[in-house]
Amino acid sequence: MRNSRNFRNRTILKLLQARAIQVSTDIAQRRLLLFAQTNNSIPMPFLVVLIFWLTIIFASFSLFAQPNAIVIGSLLIFALSAAGAIYLILELGQPFTGLMQISSAPLRNALTPLSP
Repeated sequence: MRNSRNFRNRTILKLLQARAIQVSTDIAQRRLLLFAQTNNSIPMPFLVVLIFWLTIIFASFSLFAQPNAIVIGSLLIFALSAAGAIYLILELGQPFTGLMQISSAPLRNALTPLSP
């Protein structure tokens, strides 16, 4: 009777271990697939509000300033800086496409062993 109980306990443990490995493999695979998706990470309404907000800020900066070369040059540099920052945020939100893209080969190699 004691041997049958030990055998049953070992069988249950092996089944639980196999199930835990399967669940962890499924979680890892879904995590990598989620990372590989090419959805835009920044919602369009947020981007519209951000650009509107920056437009109001730059308009208010130039509202009370005398239009001379230093003011215009400063506003141009600040506007280019803000546009560059927004561009980088949008570009890095989609790492597998665009001007600065990373290779998807390592991710594909990691997904291959996890495929059922």
